[in-house]
Formats: sequence, structure tokens, C-alpha cells
Amino acid sequence: MIDINYSLRVAYFTALNGITGYPVYYQMLPALNNDPNYIVFRSITNTDASTMGSSDTETTITVEIHTWVQGDNNGLSADIGAREVFNRILPNPGAALTIDGAQMVTTRLLNDVTQDFTMEANRGYISRYLTFGHKIFLRSDIS
Repeated sequence: MIDINYSLRVAYFTALNGITGYPVYYQMLPALNNDPNYIVFRSITNTDASTMGSSDTETTITVEIHTWVQGDNNGLSADIGAREVFNRILPNPGAALTIDGAQMVTTRLLNDVTQDFTMEANRGYISRYLTFGHKIFLRSDIS
């Protein structure tokens, strides 16, 4: 078994970076950030799915799309951000990201949750959480 979390982080950041108006972060938003739209990916979970002839994992990763506007938030920015995430992570049923030291075999959407609208300090917040599942074949030691 090899550790592919860093390779997954690089693959996800590479795939998500560059969505116009949605900066991308791993685990948390930096202090003093005031972007009205942003993406955070987190919670990499690997479960051993190896066979006698291969080292494999079932892996999940959550991508959060966070949005706020002054006043009411109709959710459009969360939906546009989610559409762009899907275009980059799961544009078709056979989609797979390139990972150093491993081969992503399958990608599927496990969960898509839109959080209820909340209001705080006259800002309307809506977030959307997408959890993707991957079957990954581990190829080589990358330590």
C-alpha cells in the first residue's frame, strides 16, 4: 500500500484551479479571505479494496462550493460553481483524473447536497457539497 493523498490533492487542485471567480483551497479558507465565491476540497477518505493481485482503494473526496451575496442569495452562483466542478471532475461516466503513482479507474458522484439559505450580517449564504467516489489502482511507490 502506498500513500496517494498528496497526489490526489495535486490532481484535484489542478482540475479545479482556474474556474473563473472561484478560487480553490484545500481543507479551509485562508484567514481574511473575502471572496464571495470559493471552492474548498477536503475529507480524503481511503478504504483498502485490494485483491490478491493488486493494491486498490475506494476513495472519497468532498468538494464544497461556498457563495454569499449582500442580501438574498438565489443560489445561482452555487449552481454555476457546481456545474464547473462537474465539468472538471465528472464530465462523463468514464472520467478519471491523472494521479502520480496511481490510476484512477472510476469516478462517480456519491452525494450532492445544497445547504439551506442562511443570513448573517446582511449576507445571504448558500453552499453546495459534492462528494465524489473513486476506485484507484496503486501502481508504484512514490515516497
